[in-house]
Amino acid sequence: MQNYRTIATSGSFEKDIKKSRFIAHLAQTNSEDEAKEFIHKIREQENSATHNCTAFIVLENVQIERMSDDGEPSGTAGSPILNVLQQNDLQNVTAVVTRYFGGIKLGAGGLIRAYSSTTADAIKEIGLVENRIQQGYLLSIPYNLYDKFENYSKNEKITLEDKNFSTDVKCNVFLDLTEQDTLIQDIKDQFQNQITFEKTDTEFKQVPIKD
Repeated sequence: MQNYRTIATSGSFEKDIKKSRFIAHLAQTNSEDEAKEFIHKIREQENSATHNCTAFIVLENVQIERMSDDGEPSGTAGSPILNVLQQNDLQNVTAVVTRYFGGIKLGAGGLIRAYSSTTADAIKEIGLVENRIQQGYLLSIPYNLYDKFENYSKNEKITLEDKNFSTDVKCNVFLDLTEQDTLIQDIKDQFQNQITFEKTDTEFKQVPIKD
């Protein structure tokens, strides 16, 4: 398991270039099978389009990269889409760029720019996240320290999940593996060891990226 960048959510972006209509459909896909299912879904959805060109990068046991020009001149569609995914250092993402031909030929250079820019604009519109491996902890916080700890957590960008107000306040937090020891020690120091930690699960958590 390792941290990786991907798109924030599935989504699409549309633009017109010299009367041709380009639509970039992007999805988070965690396997080659999921990527192929998404491609099939979009091709069914856009079955009247001139082309549905594709590229995906997924990390299973090894990194898998595939692309298709879907009838466009070789190297003018699938490769530019894949290059944009690579340039953004993305994993577990599939892109299908649909083209409805508008009657004006774009030439090889024009097609490369069109497929590249439509993919790049879609990524910018949707946004990026980093999927980080984080360790979960169940915290027990005395009521008299809760407000102070809530402020502390906001400053440290720690999200308090599943709050339960009973004899004390219980909540779940997830901490980056590289930062957990430092943060736990700081919390113990700041709150005089009155907050207790119980280790729970390790999970991937999405953290927004601002490029």
